[in-house]
Amino acid sequence: MKFLETLKALPPSRQLILAAAVAGIIAAMTFLVQGATRDPMTLLYSGLEPAHAGDIIKQLEQSGTPYEIKGEAIFVPQGKRDAIRFNLAQQGLPRPSVQGYELLDQVNGFSVTSEMYNAAYWRAKEGELTRTILAIPGVTSARVHIGANLRSGFARSQPHQTASVTLTTARDMTSGQAEAIQYMVALAVAGLNAEDVAVIDPVKGILAGPKANRTEEPAVAAATQASLLEQKILSLLEPRVGMGNARVSATVDVSRQRQRTSAVTFDPNSRVIRNRTTNDTSGSSGGAGGGMTVASNLPQGNTGGGGTSTNKNSTETVSYEINETRTEVETLPGEIQKISIAVLLNEQALGIDPAAADAATRQQQMAADFEKLVASAAGLDMARGDTISVELMPFQAVPADDLVQAPGLFEQLMERYFWSGLQALLLGLVVIVLGVGVVRPMLVQKPKEALSPEGLGAGAGAAGAAGAVAAADVEADPFAYLKDYASERQEETAALLQQWLTEDQQPGQADPIAAAFDTRKVAVNE
Repeated sequence: MKFLETLKALPPSRQLILAAAVAGIIAAMTFLVQGATRDPMTLLYSGLEPAHAGDIIKQLEQSGTPYEIKGEAIFVPQGKRDAIRFNLAQQGLPRPSVQGYELLDQVNGFSVTSEMYNAAYWRAKEGELTRTILAIPGVTSARVHIGANLRSGFARSQPHQTASVTLTTARDMTSGQAEAIQYMVALAVAGLNAEDVAVIDPVKGILAGPKANRTEEPAVAAATQASLLEQKILSLLEPRVGMGNARVSATVDVSRQRQRTSAVTFDPNSRVIRNRTTNDTSGSSGGAGGGMTVASNLPQGNTGGGGTSTNKNSTETVSYEINETRTEVETLPGEIQKISIAVLLNEQALGIDPAAADAATRQQQMAADFEKLVASAAGLDMARGDTISVELMPFQAVPADDLVQAPGLFEQLMERYFWSGLQALLLGLVVIVLGVGVVRPMLVQKPKEALSPEGLGAGAGAAGAAGAVAAADVEADPFAYLKDYASERQEETAALLQQWLTEDQQPGQADPIAAAFDTRKVAVNE
């Protein structure tokens, strides 16, 4: 009640100032409490098309859910994210950016021709394949084009079926992944061969398909093999020399050409009769003699006769079988041609005293031992041309000034919460200043000497009254103060007036309160 009475006693101007100060304090406190208890924002969806993102934002506004938009991402309170996603999914949001077989639902009717249905079918097929490709980790965008088979029913030959896939990836795609996309598209379209599907990246070129550039693939494989080889050798050396006391560099040279070689070898010592054929022929011939010979002049008179001849011919044919060896060798890109390894060890970590007499011998022996160990672990083939080099040298110590100390827990907290804490501190100071410097002086009146019968005793009644009036004169309007004082403390005022009437005023001493009342009376009469 005293607070309300004090508030009513204030002038209207001060009441307005007090109300504004209290409203400011309440607003600042509300801001502080909201900032401290506010649920952090988390990602809801990102990378949506503008039309689909607009549908989600419209639904969030209708449900009264707070949200923030940062670029192409939509953020919502973390505690409500899962519930918001379920509600949006119940309403079919976000709608898929690529349409698939649902396109066929729009072509039902008597007005749909076969060409219209075929076009919708191939669009749906492309959309379904695009959805599947977008589900692959690392693929940010994709589009599938199928060379539709639109041959006429009267045509005898069927056109060649082709397809292409255009995609962009967040990281490099391997040849195996590109070939997997080829086979997926080929198996989804009847009559399409995997070799006729081209996988294209607008930045990296043709990843798979006709005229695919595979020159970089062996280089990537060589770099991977070299990295694995370095890690393997380091894991073998560090238990002996310690962490950070060994450096390994490996280089793997691989073949980047595809070569096929065919050879046929015959063994002449492995001759075997395969076939033997013998052909015998014989014949005889004879005739009458009409010519003059010696026999015709003999006395026996044998003047006429004939001659007979017999011919024999024998032919043998032998076929032999010889062992034949056919060899066909195909060299594929990526075959290792040469491995070079260089190992640098910290001499100080090996425990060798440079001042010792046999220091050089021990270093050479230790380097040879490490060389054998590394060559065996890496599987080097010196006949192929592999090389290895092991050197023992002291490592240079890193100056302490160049070392950067990792930030501690306090520094991490300061870096993460400094600005938010500073903002809360400034707002707290504003609230304290408003409360102590504005509100409190208005609610607490300035100390005045009490005008009560106890304060004004029998021996000092007039002096107490004079002191009270002197303190009241400090106010801008003493009459208003006397009026307020009389209205608030009516009993004390009546007792004070009664005491003034009963006491005798000393001669030569003016009563300031009476003078004040007289002055007020004169002012009223005028």
